[in-house]
Amino acid sequence: MKKLIPLILAVMLAAALAVTASAEDTVYGTATLTYAEFYAGDVSSVDAIDVVTSATNGKSGTFKNTVSDFVDEQTNKDGYHITGIANVNVAVAAADAEAYKAINPTFAEAAEAPAQYKPVTIEDGKAVYGATVFNVAATVDDANIEVITDSHWGDYQINILETSTKYIRNTREDADFAVNSNVQGIIVETESGLKVGMEHLQSIWVQPYEISWNVSVDNSHNDELVYDNIPELDKLMGEKVTKVTFINADDAYVYTFEGAYLPIKFPSSLAVENARSADGKTAVTVTGLVEDYAPVYTVEGLEIEVADNSEMTWTADLAGAYTLVLNDANGKYALLSAPFVLSTDILPVAWDADLEELALAEGADEAMKDAFIANLATVTVNGTEYKASGRGAAVIINNIGELDTEAALTQGKGKDAVVTPIFAESGEYEIVVKATGFDNALTFTADIQK
Repeated sequence: MKKLIPLILAVMLAAALAVTASAEDTVYGTATLTYAEFYAGDVSSVDAIDVVTSATNGKSGTFKNTVSDFVDEQTNKDGYHITGIANVNVAVAAADAEAYKAINPTFAEAAEAPAQYKPVTIEDGKAVYGATVFNVAATVDDANIEVITDSHWGDYQINILETSTKYIRNTREDADFAVNSNVQGIIVETESGLKVGMEHLQSIWVQPYEISWNVSVDNSHNDELVYDNIPELDKLMGEKVTKVTFINADDAYVYTFEGAYLPIKFPSSLAVENARSADGKTAVTVTGLVEDYAPVYTVEGLEIEVADNSEMTWTADLAGAYTLVLNDANGKYALLSAPFVLSTDILPVAWDADLEELALAEGADEAMKDAFIANLATVTVNGTEYKASGRGAAVIINNIGELDTEAALTQGKGKDAVVTPIFAESGEYEIVVKATGFDNALTFTADIQK
C-alpha cells in the first residue's frame, strides 16, 4: 500500500497539471461571425445561409447582437443587409490565437472563460467553427406551440406560448425577459432530427416568441425579404417541431414539445367572387389541389356549403367582409384561404342621440345591424377620416355600437407616443360611419358636451 500512495499522488499531480496546461492553452474572447459560422455544427446544414436582405430600413438598430451594412436612411433607402452575429463567445487554441486574429479582426480576447462559447480551429489557413458548448439556463416542457400557415410574417409561423414561465419577450419592451432583442439565434428542431437555424428580421422578430419563414412553393407572405435559406426551410414541411432553442450570448433557453405538425404546402390558389348578400351564392375557384386533399370549407360567421369546389351558397342575408377557409380533413396539408365581401344597399342602423349609440333602423334585422357594427371600416368626424380597426385605428364607435366621446388617436409608441383627442371640446360634430359590405353610410350630428 505504501508503494501505491506515491504512484496515486503522481497520477493526481499529472492530471492537475494537464488541466492547468489545457486551460492555459485556450484563449477565449468574442467575435463577429457570419450566420453560417454562427450555426456551424449546431444545425443540419449551413450551405444556403448567407445574409438577410431587407427591403426596408426601419429596424436597422433593433437587434443589438447583429451587424449590418446599414449606413443611414439615404444611403440605404432601398434596404440593407444583416451580415452576421456580433459578440459571439469563441474559444481558440493559444497557439492559433494570432492566426485567428488575422483571419477575423473582430476577435477580442477576454480575461475569463465564458459559460457558453463556440470552439474555433485553424485549418489550412481558415477558421473552422465547431458545435457550440451551450450553457442551458432553463429547459421548459410546458409551453404551448401554435402553428400558423398564412401569417403576415411568413408562409409558416410558430408561436411559443409560455404557461408557467416568462423567459421570452412577447411585448414591445425588453425589460424582465431573458430572451429579448439581444437574442443571437434560434434553432428549430424536428422529430426526425432536422435542425434549422433562423435569421433576424427574416424569421426572428422583436418579439422572439414569434418565429416565421417562407418556403419555395409559396414564398409570398413576407415579400419585404429575400430568403436565402429556403432549401433548409423547405425541409420543415411535413415535420413535427419538438424543440426550439433560443441562443443568447452567454446562455440558451430550450423549449421541448410532444410535436407540432407543420402541414405541407403545395402550389395552389383559392379565390371567391364578391357578391350581393341577398343572392345566396357566388363562384369559388380552386387550383392545384393534390389528389389526396380532403376539402372542408368553412366561413366564420356564415353557414355555407361549397359544391364541386366551384360554387358557394349560404342562407343568411348578412353583408360584410368574410374569409373562406379550405382545410384538409386529414390534416396532412396546409389550409387555403380567400377573402370576399358580401354587399347590400340596406342601411340597418340609425343614430340614437339619447343613448349616443347606433340603434336598429326601422324595419331592419338585428343580425344585419350587428353585421354593420362588426364591419366598421371608417368613421369621419368633421371631415377627418379615421380607421375603425387595425393598426393606426381610432376606436370612435366600440364593438356594441356606442360612441366613445373620449376617443383619441395615438400615433407613435411608448414615450414618443402622441395622443390626440377626437372630441377635444364641447359642440356639434358631423359624423359619417362606413362599414365594409354596406353601400350606404350612416350620417348624423352628435351634440357632445365635455
